[in-house]
Amino acid sequence: MRNRTFRRAVTAAALCSATLYAGAAGAQSLVPGPGEANHDSALLQKMGGYERQVHGILSLPLGWGLEGFVPPSQRSVVEGFISTGQSDFKAATGKHPYEVLSDYGEYGDLGMFGGVQAAGDAFRYMVLRDSGAPAAEVDAARKELLRVMKGLHWCHQITGVPGVVVRGLRRITPEAGEPPLPGAAPQTVPLFDGSGSPQPAKKEPTWRADQSGQLPFLIWLDDTSKDQIDGYVFALGAAYDAAKDDPSIPSSALQPLIDDARAIGHKLLEKHEFIGKETDLVLVDADGRPTSFHDLSAEEASPGFVLDDPVNGFNALMSLGMMRTFYHMTGDEKIGRFYYEEMIGKRNYLQVAEDSVNLMYVKEQTNFSNVNMAFVAAYGVLRYETDTALAAHARRVLEDKLYAPGVSRQAKGLKQSFFDFIYAGFRTEGSKGPGAQAVADGLETLSELRSAPYWDDAVENCDAAEIAALACKGIDGTPITLSEKPGRGNSLVATAPLPMRIRPPSNFEWRSDPHVVNGGGSTRLNPGAELLTAYWLGRLLRAGDLGVGNISPHARLKPAGWGGAGGASGAGGAGGAGGGSAAAGEGDSGCGCRTATQGGSSLTHLSALLLLAAGLRRRRKPALIRARRR
Repeated sequence: MRNRTFRRAVTAAALCSATLYAGAAGAQSLVPGPGEANHDSALLQKMGGYERQVHGILSLPLGWGLEGFVPPSQRSVVEGFISTGQSDFKAATGKHPYEVLSDYGEYGDLGMFGGVQAAGDAFRYMVLRDSGAPAAEVDAARKELLRVMKGLHWCHQITGVPGVVVRGLRRITPEAGEPPLPGAAPQTVPLFDGSGSPQPAKKEPTWRADQSGQLPFLIWLDDTSKDQIDGYVFALGAAYDAAKDDPSIPSSALQPLIDDARAIGHKLLEKHEFIGKETDLVLVDADGRPTSFHDLSAEEASPGFVLDDPVNGFNALMSLGMMRTFYHMTGDEKIGRFYYEEMIGKRNYLQVAEDSVNLMYVKEQTNFSNVNMAFVAAYGVLRYETDTALAAHARRVLEDKLYAPGVSRQAKGLKQSFFDFIYAGFRTEGSKGPGAQAVADGLETLSELRSAPYWDDAVENCDAAEIAALACKGIDGTPITLSEKPGRGNSLVATAPLPMRIRPPSNFEWRSDPHVVNGGGSTRLNPGAELLTAYWLGRLLRAGDLGVGNISPHARLKPAGWGGAGGASGAGGAGGAGGGSAAAGEGDSGCGCRTATQGGSSLTHLSALLLLAAGLRRRRKPALIRARRR
């Protein structure tokens, strides 16, 4: 108890110090950059190859978030482009990427796949701008960020309904002077039939024409899900931080995103009824119907199953991260009060998250998409929350429930760089001790990455005889012990995570199980964007003794007089910005962490079973959005 009290006091002091914030002058990065001790120039060069792959080939249609498919006869063209070090594909090869690729993929999962890339572009720009990088590099990064910001706005604008966000976007008309886009575009379906009824009758992802009247060159996929909005909001917050108070980024690029965040936040405050019970924090489509996987409230144990008490810690963490991001961007009083007084105060969502978010770890059957979603969501609270007690509580959730809850398949030890850097950057005691090991783990994975282009080539670490013996040697001779139990989707998995140098390729590493031993084997050019995001996040976050040093320099203070369990804050009303709030109240009651219990043991047990079932459920990939293999 004395140690916790001391740590809380130190956290409060740090938050009140004007010298402790992300990007503090002279502070060492988690991942050292040029001019910092232990900078890895080879790693930076490798990341440059991934930048050329993402921005020179895969981002052309939308500015962000796609993978590509390349016929074998064209692989050498892509490889030649990467090797030149140039950023202009056509100038380097004489061909436009549309003439080389047979198709693009992941149009229909743009929120998470694209959102994580978009956040990485924002991190990259902030790092280069604030570290004194050459002007040409900063200008190029700013150009990419502005493209991302335009694409983020399209995701809301095209639906024609305030607060409604797409699941995916697809360009159907090339820009002037470009060849036709590869691949056949899907047919669109009107939102309503002739009688005014929404269609299709059964809710499912459906391609729609532009509803704004301003984006005829795009079509969009509806029926978004909570993983997609999770990644999308992650990108919104990062873009806001990058553009805020930057005179080189016009307000006309940033203001639409602020307006979008406000509209989405207000939409989530609306109540919807499911089987006789009401709840808010519901994702709704342009046809007025909740989406299939709409649930963001902790009261929904599973989609449509609303309980009297909040028990779903996974949903609690996601909705907290989103609503805190919306308040961070907008300063909107209605959103801010809902976050502090309703979610934190009355519903005690932060404690609900602490109580049950670790239920997503279910040994070999762990769905690592859920783990990725949880870390993406946690960033919104860890990066933007300034109330000292709430910030300390959020860090406890990170340390004890997300990263190292002491269960099989936990994030600690996976050497998944994105998870490692969030832990080391935001944990209470920063990148010292266990944080230093997390940084080392994350850097090991990045250093072992294969160089771009990142092909989906087949990797077979274990053959049939070795599988029968439950023991094999990886492609580099690494001993692998196989699990007797299958992984998610009946996959062949090892008892320990594989080092990155022998892992099968993935189109989104942090969503994939690092224990899988065999895989790959298509013509896909994997994005690698999530790898870039981890790298630039590591470059952005500062090393040190206190995770609060990485709270956003633009983070808003909780206005004095607002209710909720977080305790009183310092001055600086809803429109103010700053690094921290006044000291928290004494005792556990300061953060409301130990106040009113949330339901009895029977509800907690019910929640565990439902969350387990949800974790075992396959992510739906309808034929119209499934990545094609060639």
